[in-house]
Amino acid sequence: MNKCLHCGVRIMDQTDVCPLCQCVVEQGDDDTARERYPDIRLKGRRLELVSRIALFLAIVLGALAVTLNYMLDSEMWWSVIVIGALAYLMLFLFYIIANEHAGYRSKVIIGVVCGAADLVVIDYVLGFGHWSLDYVIPLVLLVMDIMIIVAMFINIRNWQSYLLFQIVMILCSGVCVVLSLFDVIRHPVMSYVALGLSSIMFLATFIIGGRRARNELKRRFHVM
Repeated sequence: MNKCLHCGVRIMDQTDVCPLCQCVVEQGDDDTARERYPDIRLKGRRLELVSRIALFLAIVLGALAVTLNYMLDSEMWWSVIVIGALAYLMLFLFYIIANEHAGYRSKVIIGVVCGAADLVVIDYVLGFGHWSLDYVIPLVLLVMDIMIIVAMFINIRNWQSYLLFQIVMILCSGVCVVLSLFDVIRHPVMSYVALGLSSIMFLATFIIGGRRARNELKRRFHVM
């Protein structure tokens, strides 16, 4: 694209003189015009390269941990903890960072759930003292409930969209209570607290929300 330095206009036609003032125009460079638009694929390519390097290093470190664990003839398979931590880091890198299309709520939920699962694995490797099920999982549910409450106040115009997450919290807390009935969870106090908080939060949102809350549930569950 050519430009007239006298008039300050850009001329799309292939001409050597300005049609307004008849002055010689400055010849534009196509490469310069293309450089005005940033290469949006550059960031993706760099992140993909970093992800591949990180995946390679994770595989090497995991294999090295298993080899050392086997050669040292240890009674505890601590390499499982290392592999679980590496897997969580890869999940964090590939999904939470690289996946730009996923919403922040799904990223938080997946990150927290996988982190809790890693703690259960650690508890099992260390002899399964049930501390992960008795305290960690219910504590995660309580933290998620508090995060939902804070998010509802921050996103006050779209608070009803968090009703589905409240139902999920009730179901997860209910599973913990059921596990306590079968002595899988030996100290169920925090599980009952998590179920109570989730239920109260959902009930308050449903009653106070009124029509907007009912419409959201109808939309989510396709109820006429």
